[in-house]
Amino acid sequence: MNGHSPSTFASLAEASNTSRSPKEDESDLMSNCTTDVFQISPTAALELLCAGIEMLVRSTAEEASHCQGATVPVPELRTQGDSISSGESTPIRVTGLQCSSASYDEVGRHLKQQSVLSKRFLSRRVPPITLENYLLRVHQFCPMSTGVYLAASIYIMRMATAERVIVVSRRNMHRLVLAGLRVAMKTLEDLSYSHSRVAKVGGVTEHELSKLEISFCFLADFELRVDAKMLADQVRLLQGIGPCENPPR
Repeated sequence: MNGHSPSTFASLAEASNTSRSPKEDESDLMSNCTTDVFQISPTAALELLCAGIEMLVRSTAEEASHCQGATVPVPELRTQGDSISSGESTPIRVTGLQCSSASYDEVGRHLKQQSVLSKRFLSRRVPPITLENYLLRVHQFCPMSTGVYLAASIYIMRMATAERVIVVSRRNMHRLVLAGLRVAMKTLEDLSYSHSRVAKVGGVTEHELSKLEISFCFLADFELRVDAKMLADQVRLLQGIGPCENPPR
């Protein structure tokens, strides 16, 4: 899976989009839902989660390399009728757009909040442990269910590709996964491990884990509901990615 094109995010965003009509979901469920999620072992789901996160990291690196040397338009607040850059090479002409200063302030506060929340997952340096070994450590001392691993994958992939509220990198993927697993465990399971145990196993303080957990929920916009159909779709998506790869040292 070393040859992803810049359109990887677009395809993943489409696959991660949950805004579908009930008829479409019912049709897909009858014709395509052949993956029995409950027959997948937790370790297999763990491997799928790892592969998905590694793919996001590689896609981010590839997208950054394509942007090097290119002139990136900087969006500005303009008056009605001005051209507003969409971030692409060709600007979009916008006419008849009515936006008050209050609307701009609200958007600005929202973007600033997202930036602050996403920065909470950044480590000062790239952790020396690979993501695969990190997840195996978590699974060894805090084993979780297949559904929890797949749900965490759904959350993170949606945030990174569909909502684009965070960029997954080697500096934030460990904490992001830890928070995702903690949130998924509380969402799906009746019982969960103690806060202190998860923090110790994850290598963070209890206070840090609390901040990561809250930040994750806000970045996910509290859209945490998953069902068997969503889990099965995620399995098929991740199975096409390939095994989790260790980064070159």
